[in-house]
Amino acid sequence: MAQTDRSIVIDKGQETELECTGYKLNWSKSVIVCLLVALSCGFLILVFYWKKDWRLKSMYTQCPLNDAGAVLLEDTYQRKHVTYIEEINDIDSNEISEILKRNVNNLRVFKFHKLKYIWFPENNVFIRLNHIPTCSDIYNNAQGLSTSDISSRQMMYGENIIDVPVKPYLTLLVQEVLNPFYVFQVFTVIVWCIDEYYYYSVCIVVMSFVSIVLSLYTTRKQAKTLRDMVFSCSTVKVMRKLKGIQEISEYELVPGDVILIPPRGCKMTCDAALIQGNCIVNESMLTGESVPITKVPLPNTSDGGSQNLSTTEHSRHILFCGTEVIETKYYGNDHVKAVVIQTGFSTAKGMLVRSILYPKPTEFKLYQDSIRYILTLASVAFIGFVFTITQLVIAGFSLERIIIRALDIITIAVPPPLPAALTIGMVYAQFRLKKKSIYCISPQRINFGGNLDVVCFDKTGTLTEDCLDLMGIQLANDARFDKLQTDFQRATGLFSYCMATCHSLSKIGSELVGDPIDTKMFEATGWTLEEASTVEDAANLDQIAPTTVKSSNMNAADVHEIGILRQFPFSSRLQRMSVITRTVGDENLVAFVKGSPEMITSLCTQETVPTDFKEVLSEYTKQGFRVLALAYKPLDSSLKWHKDMQLSRDDVESELVFLGLMVMQNKLKQQTEPVISELHSANIKTVMITGDNILTAINVAQKCNLVTPHQKIYQVHANVSGDDVANICLTLEHAAVEQMTSHKSKNNNVQRHSQSDEAAELPNMCYAVDGSSFEVLRKYYPEEFKKVVVGAKVFARMSPIQKDQCVETLMEVGLTVGMCGDGANDCGALKTAHIGISLSEAEASVASPFTSKTPDISCVPEVIKEGRCALTTSFGMFKYMALYSMIQFVTAMMLNTFGTYFGDIHFLYIDIFLCTSVVLFMGRNKPYNRISVQKPVKNLMSAPIIFSFTSQTVIQTIFQTVCYYILIAQPWFVPLDPDLDSKNILCYETTALVLYSFFQYVITGYLFTPGKPFRTPIYKNKPYAISFMLLTCFNLMMLFFPPEPFNTFFEFVEIPSPNKIFQVELFALLLVNVVVSTLFERCLVTNKKLMDIVACRCFRKKHKLSYTEAYGLLTEIKCETT
Repeated sequence: MAQTDRSIVIDKGQETELECTGYKLNWSKSVIVCLLVALSCGFLILVFYWKKDWRLKSMYTQCPLNDAGAVLLEDTYQRKHVTYIEEINDIDSNEISEILKRNVNNLRVFKFHKLKYIWFPENNVFIRLNHIPTCSDIYNNAQGLSTSDISSRQMMYGENIIDVPVKPYLTLLVQEVLNPFYVFQVFTVIVWCIDEYYYYSVCIVVMSFVSIVLSLYTTRKQAKTLRDMVFSCSTVKVMRKLKGIQEISEYELVPGDVILIPPRGCKMTCDAALIQGNCIVNESMLTGESVPITKVPLPNTSDGGSQNLSTTEHSRHILFCGTEVIETKYYGNDHVKAVVIQTGFSTAKGMLVRSILYPKPTEFKLYQDSIRYILTLASVAFIGFVFTITQLVIAGFSLERIIIRALDIITIAVPPPLPAALTIGMVYAQFRLKKKSIYCISPQRINFGGNLDVVCFDKTGTLTEDCLDLMGIQLANDARFDKLQTDFQRATGLFSYCMATCHSLSKIGSELVGDPIDTKMFEATGWTLEEASTVEDAANLDQIAPTTVKSSNMNAADVHEIGILRQFPFSSRLQRMSVITRTVGDENLVAFVKGSPEMITSLCTQETVPTDFKEVLSEYTKQGFRVLALAYKPLDSSLKWHKDMQLSRDDVESELVFLGLMVMQNKLKQQTEPVISELHSANIKTVMITGDNILTAINVAQKCNLVTPHQKIYQVHANVSGDDVANICLTLEHAAVEQMTSHKSKNNNVQRHSQSDEAAELPNMCYAVDGSSFEVLRKYYPEEFKKVVVGAKVFARMSPIQKDQCVETLMEVGLTVGMCGDGANDCGALKTAHIGISLSEAEASVASPFTSKTPDISCVPEVIKEGRCALTTSFGMFKYMALYSMIQFVTAMMLNTFGTYFGDIHFLYIDIFLCTSVVLFMGRNKPYNRISVQKPVKNLMSAPIIFSFTSQTVIQTIFQTVCYYILIAQPWFVPLDPDLDSKNILCYETTALVLYSFFQYVITGYLFTPGKPFRTPIYKNKPYAISFMLLTCFNLMMLFFPPEPFNTFFEFVEIPSPNKIFQVELFALLLVNVVVSTLFERCLVTNKKLMDIVACRCFRKKHKLSYTEAYGLLTEIKCETT
């Protein structure tokens, strides 16, 4: 990158991606800005407060980043931020260069969203300060840091504190008052006061004051709650060079510090890599997984020492900030040690807090659309502004009256709180979800739930029970399978030893904790687990204090006690786990391995694998059983435990001896099938993404009706067989086998042939694909890959990264995607999906935007229903606020034409009673009890919303005009002769038009509060229904039988209509108004064909990849039946 570059991209492809552009101060531009500020009486300062990037561009000039004093940052959501560069010259450049692993003479840094970015002149880039050591670096720091190291790192990384600022009330008040909405309110109140609307102005000021007070209280309370939730103030024991073990405040920790974990556990205050001892940890805050897991030391081997530490790949060796260490296990008198790798806001807990402080603007497009509506209304207001001035000038009114009336038109036509109306539905939905134990840390995502096209599910723990029933074991002897055994305690020999030792279980008190599968397997053996607490307890095991398992079988030929010396944790990517064990009283070490049958057999010597392995495995998996394979390997008898600690995982897990299969039954959760059926009835596609065997996954999918009985399921097999040649094979499960082979040529073209006779079956089919085929398709056939992903219903043997890629691909083709999982191996996919729901006991986790305490998928329909209800409510409120302004605008324009205007009480009644009742109660409508096939509109700039708003504006305008013509047709009507020095409120024109508009506000409130199919009917919202009835009755009273004091208070004139003929005519007009408005809103707006014509949808480019196109993969590539 050249030194003259003025813009760079930081953290490209990551969540923290930023486009960074350099600016330096321009004195001539600054002087001009100061003059403009003076000429605008300071208003320009307010504009710059709202738009800080405008200030930067007005006073600064773009320049190379090396010379910049400020930077303009643009995030992935097109939001612009301004921050300033700080230069630090008083540093020890050698020590700082050693920390950063780059040559640095002086520091140029800027801070953004609690993270620090450092300028590296050699590469002309800003890089986020992020401590990423190699595995060897971790162990090189095992003796602790020196005093100079600590000083330099404290200067670089700052305090280890996650501080949530709680602003003083005065600061919050200033920020709130300077909000554009309240600035506009101040402007409107000044205009109204000049026009002598004192009652209305006082009410608006009081309401604004109450609103500000409540907003300040709520904002500060939320900040204090978050601060109290993350607050931590504890002491930590650290090892320092030359100073030994010290006890310091957690705030003084820096990356590289060696901390000691207490035997009885603690709350982690930083991210740290475990280098000695084991820890049992509860990570529900991080992953949503409530089952405690065992953390083991980071490998310190020659093959992995130069590898950068990865929080994903090495997660089983890292203690994350905010997680709870329940208990530790250590060697002899040694301490359990860990090396700090991240502090403050760079930790896992810090990232969670950052996501709350700076949430993603997932509704950014809705906000942009609302601004477009405001600009449209502002254009209408400008037309009204010019028209009003023209009319009043012609009528001969004074200049003061003309200016006030013209400005008043603007205050009526442009409602500042219009964008805020979009949040009302989300607020009510979030509250209702919380009552159902579904917690949301990103309320903006609720609206996405209303338009889900596909929902992806993990299998184990989500669709099926966590706990599997162990059905049987099938041992292998002499490359042949024995009969299936169901009496597990009769199993002897190496197979039983593997079942008893190859797990990650721990004991807390008298309770076994760990993976439910491991628990079932271990309990089936009848063995007991013990953890030695002293060196004497393990004198026969090289002075190491490991976990030991003891057999209850007193058969002299059997082993009775085995020590587990080392554990390689289960890895989703590797699909296996292993342990190194030693029998008490024996010198030999044995490794036991457990994992997916396909993976284990690939690591075994082939002569030990039964010849009918594939057939036996296929038979079990077709019946839906979960199958694990077990194997072992004798290790070098000369190895001692300290040498064992140096062995690499690859050395241990190679050239294994196959032991047999463990067969488990995976039961569906009670709510799984009903929920899947409910989603299918709403035409929402359901998908399974699992790490299990593909045949097991297909069986479970069929049992829960995720794959319906009438659907044929094709297994997609893809592999690379040679140089630049890839093969795809489709297998029809439970039917004939069909194969197709295509060759990828040098120009990346795929040879395709037509086969139209299969096209008729396309709607009744789906795909199943495993992780290896998924990867080949993604790499070699990007177009076919998308079709397979869209057409597939079962993804098996998928790694966590592949789950994420699958969700991303579904989103790329234009689908709105939901993901539901237990949070453990699904974190990436849960965070990527539009709606990610983690089944967890935690109220909030980094794993996903939504967390459900109910451990089944019944939460999914609830989120969808609330999403649809929220969308409908928000758009209804938005249309009401906009139309309310237009009705008032039309009335004001007509009154101005006659030389009259609204009275003070008219504004008061319309805004305080009519409008406020709708705003307060509309959102209380609950979601409808069923999910319909029809989906709500998801864009403001869509045909139904635009057509609805425009048509209703025209309708209400026409009926107000008709009202006026009915009035002037009355024999008693006398037109107003306006007094140029008066408001002329007491006249027939004002009384008739304002009174009629009262009913129109009620009508539009009713129109934009729809019920079925997304919300409950309006009559079930009792406060809303009662307020409607009261307001309607009051309006009818004012029309037909107005008491004299009320007429006087409302500044209405008495209508001298004999037998109330005029009132009856207005009432009849109202009924027609209701019928016409309802027909348009309920019949035309909901007519899909009409809206397609209005939107010219037939001429638009299609964005979504249809399922028919996806299943057309069969017709594009030649199939050969075998």
